[in-house]
Amino acid sequence: MNDMHAVAGSRRVVSKGGEGVWLFFPDYRGSVPYQTLLADALAGQAEAIPGSIDMALAAVARRQTVFHLHWEDALYADAGSEAEAAAVILDSLDRLSAFRTQGGRLVWTMHNAAPHEDRFPSISLGLRQELARIADVVHVHCRTGVELALGLGTPEERVVLVPIPDLSPAYPDDITDAAARRYFRFGPTETVFAYIGANRGYKDVSRLYDSFVALKALFPEARLVMAGRQGGYFEQRYLEPEPGIRLIPPFIDDAVVQYVLRAADFVVLPYRRILTSGALSLALGFGRPAIVPDLPALLDVLRPGEDSLIYRADDGGGLLQVMIEAVELPAAERLRMREQALQSGRRVDFGMLANSLLAAVSH
Repeated sequence: MNDMHAVAGSRRVVSKGGEGVWLFFPDYRGSVPYQTLLADALAGQAEAIPGSIDMALAAVARRQTVFHLHWEDALYADAGSEAEAAAVILDSLDRLSAFRTQGGRLVWTMHNAAPHEDRFPSISLGLRQELARIADVVHVHCRTGVELALGLGTPEERVVLVPIPDLSPAYPDDITDAAARRYFRFGPTETVFAYIGANRGYKDVSRLYDSFVALKALFPEARLVMAGRQGGYFEQRYLEPEPGIRLIPPFIDDAVVQYVLRAADFVVLPYRRILTSGALSLALGFGRPAIVPDLPALLDVLRPGEDSLIYRADDGGGLLQVMIEAVELPAAERLRMREQALQSGRRVDFGMLANSLLAAVSH
C-alpha cells in the first residue's frame, strides 16, 4: 500500500501530444468543493477538467489520459430499474477496460463504503468490486478505507491513502468570531453548537435535535445552529423553530458557511455511518472541535480529547452526555481544542493529494 508520504513526489502527466489530461467524473463542483480544489492543485501538471468515459476514450488516442472516477453511483444515476442499471454498469466497465487497454490510467477515489442512497445494493457492490480490481489507483481517505479496498479485491500496491484535505480554502473566511455571533444574535458567553451538512439518512439529525432540547433544559445558555449544505440562495437569514435553535433553510450560500462555523464552539456531526466526512474536514479547517460518534473511519482521522469529543454510537444518551461535557469545559480548554482542531484540519492540503495521485499514476 502507498501512503501520502511514500508517493509525495510530483510527476508531470505528459505524452507525445504535450501535457496530459485529467478527466474527472461526475462533475459535482456545483455542490461540493472537493473536485474544484483538486483540479486547481493539478493545474500545471495536467489539464484537469470534467469528462465522461467516452471523452477519455477519445483523448487517450492523442495524449496521456487519466480518468478519475469519484462517486461511482453517478454512472447509473439515470437508470430507472435494476436491469437498466446493470446494463449501464456493464457497458461502463467494458469502456473503462478498453480505455486502460489503450494506455489510459484509471483512478478511483472511494469516498463512500456504499452509495448513501443505495438503490441497487447487489449491483452497486459488484461495480465496486470490479473497480477495485481494474483501477490503476484506488485512493482512500483513512485506514478503514484501506481495509475496505483490500476487501473488495484491490491489490495492496494500488491502494493510495491520503486523508481528505482541508476544504476550508473553498469558502470565504474574512469575519471575526464576534461578528459571526452577532449575525445570529448570540452572546459572547453562550455555548454554541453547530451542525453543517446535507440532512440525509446516514446522519441522525433527530438525535442531535432531541439531545440539544434536553441539554438546553439543563443549560439555558446553550445554542444550536443547524445548517443544511446543499448550496444555493436563500431569502431568510435563519428560522427559530425552538428557543435557542437557529435553523438555516436548506439552501445556504457559501458566504454564510463562515458565519456558522465561526459562531460555533463545537461542530456536532451525528453520523449513523460514514467513510469520508467533508463536513468534518471543513469544521477542523476552521479550527472547530468536532463532536462525533465512535465510528472507525472518524477515529482514524481524529485525536479524541484533543481536536474532538467522542460519544458511543450505540449509547442512546451518549451525545447528550458529551454535549454536557462540552458546555462545562473551561474557556482555556476550549481554546486549546480549537488550536488542536486547526492543526488537524490543515495537516493535509490538496497540493499534497495532487502530488500523491500524480506520482501513483506515473508508476
